Amino acid sequence: MTDPSSAAEAFNLQADFCDQLGSPFTGRVLRMLAADIAIDGVTSDLLSDFKEEPVAAALALRVAGALHRRALDDPNSALGELYASAGDAGPDDDVLRALLVDDITQHRSHYEAYIEGPPQTNEVGRSAVMIGGYLSIAEQTGLPLHVFEIGASAGLNLGCDRFFYRFGEEVWGDKASPVSLAPDWHGGLPPLDTGLLIAARHGCDIAPVDVREQENERRLESYIWPDQPERLARLRGAVSIAKELETRVIHESADVFVEKALQGGAPKVVRVIAHTVMWQYMPEEMRARIECTIRKAGEEVSEANPVAWLRLEPTDVKGPPTLRLNLWPGGATQDLAIAHPHGASVKWL
Repeated sequence: MTDPSSAAEAFNLQADFCDQLGSPFTGRVLRMLAADIAIDGVTSDLLSDFKEEPVAAALALRVAGALHRRALDDPNSALGELYASAGDAGPDDDVLRALLVDDITQHRSHYEAYIEGPPQTNEVGRSAVMIGGYLSIAEQTGLPLHVFEIGASAGLNLGCDRFFYRFGEEVWGDKASPVSLAPDWHGGLPPLDTGLLIAARHGCDIAPVDVREQENERRLESYIWPDQPERLARLRGAVSIAKELETRVIHESADVFVEKALQGGAPKVVRVIAHTVMWQYMPEEMRARIECTIRKAGEEVSEANPVAWLRLEPTDVKGPPTLRLNLWPGGATQDLAIAHPHGASVKWL
């Protein structure tokens, strides 16, 4: 059973993160729900049987996604109209709280079912950071890449080589791509003149999303904050590319997936273990197993069959994500960039 004070604190903490990440609307919604939890209201009752730790389980984001999904499915409702105008000032706090609580009350079964599953953000903007890492690997090895992404969700970022990018004054990729990314760029540039061939792409997740199913596509949309329409447009473009590539993400534990990916030899390709902003959500013992597997495989390779570990992860709980690369043979750590969690800004090191 979730302690109300812990849940309220988790909602307020996530609200602060939403403000920092450019979604004041979602931040305000979560604060209204935190206030309702604090007075033992409808939201508190909804969460009373939730057994996981609220922050670790991203409970606030689960409820935020459930609300947005209701708005997407019923655009003519009061909630739907509110979310359609999310970029505006909106109603005062009392009206907003009453509207949210009323929708949760009327559609209780929807909310109960939605919060059972983890949020699936699959943030496409992170590709603006990761693509520089893949280019760096290609430059340093001169070989095609086989990418294995853990925590891949729907695998949308596995299609990053099909996106169009603007890095300050420089561009890379297909100008006709339905996904165009132009982060606020600082520092140097990745090796944009390097030829990049991602010859194979694989992903795993504990709750994979198959975007061939309309229900799953809509669920991904629900976790996009409603006052960030540009993120929704990118998501939809990336979904179309994933369908074209027939990207598949399997249901498998990350440690097992990595072990299978690195078994045996793979001549004349680089096997890349990749992940973005998911490392902290795994148990410590699983992280240790994965790192041990990667480093052990790295010790056994040659320049003809390198192994790379590319990840965009915070180096501490409150710090921004760092794009970090280890490439074997050798295995020295290369810090390539520091970035916004959604890839909105990048400082190339």
